[in-house]
Amino acid sequence: MKPMNVTEKLKLILDPKLPAIQARLFVAREDGITVYDSVQNQTTTAVSALVSGVWQASEALMGLAHPNQDPLEFRLAFDTSSQGIFLFPITVGGKRYFLGAIYRDCLNPGQLKRQVAMVKDQLNRSFPDEPKSRVTSTPTVREGFLFKDITDAEMDRLFSVGGI
Repeated sequence: MKPMNVTEKLKLILDPKLPAIQARLFVAREDGITVYDSVQNQTTTAVSALVSGVWQASEALMGLAHPNQDPLEFRLAFDTSSQGIFLFPITVGGKRYFLGAIYRDCLNPGQLKRQVAMVKDQLNRSFPDEPKSRVTSTPTVREGFLFKDITDAEMDRLFSVGGI
């Protein structure tokens, strides 16, 4: 039997949970690449990129107040009583990912958040810590900006509904 990749495993675990959770579930890599999204449309790429950026920005701010706190213990919510977004960091194969739920018209957001937290725990159990890769390499130190010559107009196009 062919071993499943991360995306296939996530689909196998998350797809059956969708009817009960009644929210858009997604998993994004730390670099903003979508690994799983229950709603595949023109917003899929932007959601993952924005989630990755907002988590990393929040983590940097949190580091000012609690420099020794493990970020895996936190969650991020931006919500009202019936709609919002809920994020958790998870570890898959030794790499950090973000599990998120976007919901609207939710009658019981507390229950939804509990369900997503339980999914997070199941994913952490389903993907034991494995080495990142068999090839060892020294980490590279990046200097300067990732997008040195990008204009505001290009950034607007990147994060618009249609993407690039």
